[in-house]
Amino acid sequence: MADVAEVKDAFESQGYALDSKVIADEAFALCRQHNLDAFGLAIHWDQYSVENAGKLDKKALMPDVSTIDGFKLHVERKVNEKRKSSSMRTPARTFSYDRPNLMESLEKNPRALEESGAFASITPGRGGTTPGAKTSAAKAAYGAQAADTPIMVAVPEVDARVALEAHAAAPGASAYAKRAGSRSTKTELGAALATHAQAPGTKRAPVAVQVIDAVTDLPALSRDVRFMRDRIGDKVDMLERRLADFQKEVEAAVPGVDASGAVYAASQDDVTVVGRVVCDSEGRLNEASVQLEGSMATSNGMRVRLELRDVPAFSLFPGQIVCVTGSNPSGHCLVAKSIVAATTPPCAKSPASAPVFGSQSVVVASGPFTCASDLSYEPFRDVLKYCEDTRPDSLVLLGPFVDSEHRVVRGDAGVDAPFEKVFEAGVKDKLAEFATRCEVAGYHPNVVLVPSVRDAVADPVFPQPPLDPELLELSGKASNSVTIVNVPNPGTFTLNGVRIHACTQDVLRHLSAAEAAREDKDTASKGPGSDRMSRLASHLPGQRCAYPLFPPAPGACVDASLSRHLSLEKTPDVLVLPSDLQPFARVVGDNVDTAAADKDDKRFVAVNPGRLAKGNIGGTLAHVYVSEGAPEPGASGVKAHSVHSRARVDIVRI
Repeated sequence: MADVAEVKDAFESQGYALDSKVIADEAFALCRQHNLDAFGLAIHWDQYSVENAGKLDKKALMPDVSTIDGFKLHVERKVNEKRKSSSMRTPARTFSYDRPNLMESLEKNPRALEESGAFASITPGRGGTTPGAKTSAAKAAYGAQAADTPIMVAVPEVDARVALEAHAAAPGASAYAKRAGSRSTKTELGAALATHAQAPGTKRAPVAVQVIDAVTDLPALSRDVRFMRDRIGDKVDMLERRLADFQKEVEAAVPGVDASGAVYAASQDDVTVVGRVVCDSEGRLNEASVQLEGSMATSNGMRVRLELRDVPAFSLFPGQIVCVTGSNPSGHCLVAKSIVAATTPPCAKSPASAPVFGSQSVVVASGPFTCASDLSYEPFRDVLKYCEDTRPDSLVLLGPFVDSEHRVVRGDAGVDAPFEKVFEAGVKDKLAEFATRCEVAGYHPNVVLVPSVRDAVADPVFPQPPLDPELLELSGKASNSVTIVNVPNPGTFTLNGVRIHACTQDVLRHLSAAEAAREDKDTASKGPGSDRMSRLASHLPGQRCAYPLFPPAPGACVDASLSRHLSLEKTPDVLVLPSDLQPFARVVGDNVDTAAADKDDKRFVAVNPGRLAKGNIGGTLAHVYVSEGAPEPGASGVKAHSVHSRARVDIVRI
């Protein structure tokens, strides 16, 4: 470490005199603070004086009281930049060990070293060929093993159940156990309709579950799907396909309309074009930053500014496909007069005698299923107990099941257990106990599981394949009492014909953060589906896409090569969108003008059940009751399910 005299000599060698003892002491303190030598600090001053030559007069080029504070900031900034750049470099060779590391393993199993002297004879970092220990026993062990197969030291297997139980709070001592308002209920939809729970001891015909492919002739995502290989071309194909499909649907819905014009074509007359909403900058979309990008087929991918002053109401977000009618006098700005932002597909229809018109109840719960402080899965245990008491026909569980963002799963709490073991101890075992109790009680529910991109036991890609069936393979009588169905994310499935679409991606929050909207004050409070949550939920069927936002939000893990699995060919009867936003249930209608008779076919129920666990306290779940709604006796042909008119949704605090 330099002293004051060396610092003064170094500055004088560069032509700068440290005449003041105070300044010399300050310079010496900088050397000690940032571990610099005297010459290096003098070089920093030379850089500082050159950079500020235009701001400092000639006298100020010498270190004095007026410049020392700025010099300190300069040195600190340069040192931090150097540290940051060096930390980003990949070392030539790195050696990492899983927890528990090798030393911890030896402490737990001290005889391992005696059984394998070669373990101590190899020093990490020397390529595994140089004896690291200098004892004769270690060298002898190394020499004896050099020509033989290396002896492996067995790392003790961690018992996940014991480790998690040791980390959990004592029974009744956690904040979750002391929560208030358990099972308090708020009816969000259909308060006039009755609930219909199965009475204990009664037998009811089981509800049939069927997983539906997202697109006709496109098989559902399988476990062996390839991902992390989407290219720029895949993103282009995804956007171009959505633009072409939207144009086709608009022209089919409005006969005589030609929406194939270029967005940049100058015209004094009104034109109709289809394009993608984009933002002209990196910030959030607003009314002044909206641009419209045409397709490669019609506009060569060119963009124009979209003027919205004449549009009374709109709801736009990046990636949204819209059909705009307006004028473009200059070719640079399209003055919109009307915007069609949705081509909602019709709902499914069934014969009048189908079981879809019968009654059923469904409990929907979304992860995380355990509190933030531990992995005891108390909320998950309570939701199973709730199902035993209320006896719904089906239970829909939405991931994450083993949340990768949980502090214990990340490893911050010092508990090391395989993710699969955590899933087995927290989810599978509790489901097996639940199934055994159901068998005794004569209760046979369906359990539908949808993974999340935050699941540590699932592939982090969206669209996402279903969970590995081996993770949930129940044995004995438990496998006969509960029907477990794994569904992709997003996934569409039917319960006795009622079409349900579930997406564990927090698309509502992503759209809420990216949306630019203006409400028509004259119609904002009229009719169902006029609030903000309904508007956000309507974008998915309206865009015929389970994740219409582009570019996607950070952490969404969207793989463009699998984007066809995001398509929605039918409007679901119930759209389940778990989100960190406020839980709700709404009847959402089509947001384009359609005939009154046809509008009923495009209305659905949107449900956000909330999170089952919020921090260290309990969250909420949704209990959906569908009442009987059979058509009039003697009716024939296919009928719309009209689930929105016979659904009651209760938000229940766990």
